[in-house]
Amino acid sequence: MFRILLSTFLFLTTCVAFSQRDLVVEVQLNKPGAGGVLQLVLCPTEAAYDSEKGCTPAQVKAVGSVVTVTFRDVAPGTYAIKAFHDVDANGKLDTNFMGIPKEPYGFSNDAMGTFGPPTFQQASFAVGASSTKVKFKMKG
Repeated sequence: MFRILLSTFLFLTTCVAFSQRDLVVEVQLNKPGAGGVLQLVLCPTEAAYDSEKGCTPAQVKAVGSVVTVTFRDVAPGTYAIKAFHDVDANGKLDTNFMGIPKEPYGFSNDAMGTFGPPTFQQASFAVGASSTKVKFKMKG
């Protein structure tokens, strides 16, 4: 009987520990009927944010006006998110000859850069020991 109680307790505490560190991201699309894929990267440092190396990618179908993405078991820390609505689902952010995005894009904190993307500091947010929810809107 003791083993069953102990096993149940350990199972439940493990489940609670994992569920407490989910990061739920809600992205409001500005072209909800366009189809395609929402591409995101969750970046843990400024260097990762700038290069996208070391970031955790996610992609989901762009269906509806709000798309929700859940990153599981995110360690506490400071993060920033870059996203774009890959309307043509070609896997890349299409830009014009000047490098200006032709597809919708967005950043956590609804951050905006002056001439280019916002900095890590502008887009950063904290993830604590419990679940966190981040919301932002697509632009462009």
